[in-house]
Amino acid sequence: MKKQFLFITLILFTIISACNSNPKPEQNLDAMPDNSLTSLDWPGIYRGVLPCADCEGVETEIKINADLTYVISSTYLGKNEEAFKKAGSFKWDEAGAKITLENVDPNASANQFLVGENMLFKLDADGNRIEGDLKEMYQLKKVYLDSTIAEKYWKLIELNGKKIILGKNQNTAPHLTLKNENSRVFGNGGCNTFQGAYELEEGNKIKFSKIGSTKMFCDYMGTEQALLQVLEKVENYSVENDTVSLNNPTMVSLAKFQMIYAK
Repeated sequence: MKKQFLFITLILFTIISACNSNPKPEQNLDAMPDNSLTSLDWPGIYRGVLPCADCEGVETEIKINADLTYVISSTYLGKNEEAFKKAGSFKWDEAGAKITLENVDPNASANQFLVGENMLFKLDADGNRIEGDLKEMYQLKKVYLDSTIAEKYWKLIELNGKKIILGKNQNTAPHLTLKNENSRVFGNGGCNTFQGAYELEEGNKIKFSKIGSTKMFCDYMGTEQALLQVLEKVENYSVENDTVSLNNPTMVSLAKFQMIYAK
């Protein structure tokens, strides 16, 4: 009886020892912190105009990629309209909150950013948020691109519910093109060329701004003037086959375009 008890005890000890020799690894919660790097959909294109000491502002576009590379484009408004581009890699800080663009002049106006929800916040030379009345100017906003409508020549076929009929001797049909680069819109109202900026957001939202045009006079200015007014009111768009409608907030079509060709 005593030998049987010792045998059972030996078996139990062997089983316990085997379990302890292969313990389950403990989960390291600190290895996956809830930070910008791990919790945000941060890759993408960010745009904005940063303050400038000797110009009207630095129109800035930064594309940050999941492979930790970037492309930055800077245009000094009112000084030199040429875009300066630079590509390289970037690194995250240990907290997974800030990025530093490498291969950029350390004295440049854009090399450290705090990564937020759909935003990049320009940081000062010490890596801190810029405060004060101008703090909102040190932000770049993530842009939404839609290849369905961008980089295509759209011919105006309907405006405020009326079909477009070209005037006598009118050689140019009203049209527009949305360019992905710097979110610019270029077009012609049938007489004058125009250009400006546009902004896309999820949910097919679109907004036009800073629209300017040449000042020639034509006999058929009514359509052109109405089109420019419509662009100020548009808030969303819808696409069906080769047609895009620019709509008001209640989804009523203000202008309808037909795609002629892709750029």
